[in-house]
Order: sequence, then structure tokens, then C-alpha cells
Amino acid sequence: MNYWTSDWHLGHKVITKYRPQFQTIEEHDNAIFAEAEKLTKRDILFVLGDFLFDCDNFENYLIRISKLKCRIKLVMGNHDSLKLYTQQIAKNIEIQLPLFSYKNFWVSHCPIHPDELRGRIAQIHGHLHHAILDDIRYYDVGLDKNNFKFITWEEIKEIFKNRGLDINQKNNFLEM
Repeated sequence: MNYWTSDWHLGHKVITKYRPQFQTIEEHDNAIFAEAEKLTKRDILFVLGDFLFDCDNFENYLIRISKLKCRIKLVMGNHDSLKLYTQQIAKNIEIQLPLFSYKNFWVSHCPIHPDELRGRIAQIHGHLHHAILDDIRYYDVGLDKNNFKFITWEEIKEIFKNRGLDINQKNNFLEM
């Protein structure tokens, strides 16, 4: 099954200031890993940015990530360590383009301008944390918006369908 999420902020010590339900960065990160550890080798997890901060324990995070059974398709975010580009990272992580099309939806870390939707049904993104984007064509898969749960592809389609969008719309663009 395909799952979607964003804004993990692993190793980002200040994130607990914005996520007061966690007392420490360790508690925060363990809660995220507990969710990820539920996935199987048949699952694909799309992480739409702000995955792993450049921190003292960077290598330990990579080791822990590499033990996850699922495949991870990672879109880099503005808080991701550049080491993810330059170092050998976990074999279960595939770096994606910063903006790509998936089943006629745009996918990226940050929302794109509405004029750039260009025939796609809508956009799946992260980045906004608690901010609201009041447009039915956008869905934020971030942890803050989804009770720290990952969202399935089926749930995303149902959300857009309930908003009145034609999720079966076709176009002539190349798909990933």
C-alpha cells in the first residue's frame, strides 16, 4: 500500500517547541518511528520533505531508517540535511524530484501556485504545519495536520472526491 506523510523533522531539537505533546526530541522521533515500523516490505512511504535535520546523530538516524521494512520515496524539504544528497543513504530511500506528477496530482514539499496546477487534479504537499490553505485542490499530508498518522492513497483520493473533484480526470502529461 502507498502511504503519504511529511514534516517529520527528525533530529530537529527545536521542533518540540511547536509540538508540545512531546517533552523531548527522543520522544518525538520515537513516536514517528513507531508509526513507520508498522509498515511492511510491500509498502511505499512517500515523505514530502523535512525528513531529517542535519544533527549530531545523523548517522544513527540513517541506521534506524535503514531498518524500516518499507521503501521510502523522499522529496527533499527546506529543513532536510544536504547530506541526504551527498552521502550514501539508507538503501530503502529513493530521492524524488522536488516536484513530480503522481496519478494526475502534483506532489512536492511546498504548495505550488494555483496557476501552476495546469490540468492536474490537485496537489499533495506538506510544509504548512498548522497553517491552513483554503483551496479544495490542495491536501497537506504533514504529521501536524493528520494526528501524527500516515495517510493512505485511498484516503487521499476519498478526501478529494468528497471535495467534489473528479479524481479520474485524465491528461496528456507524463506520469511517474
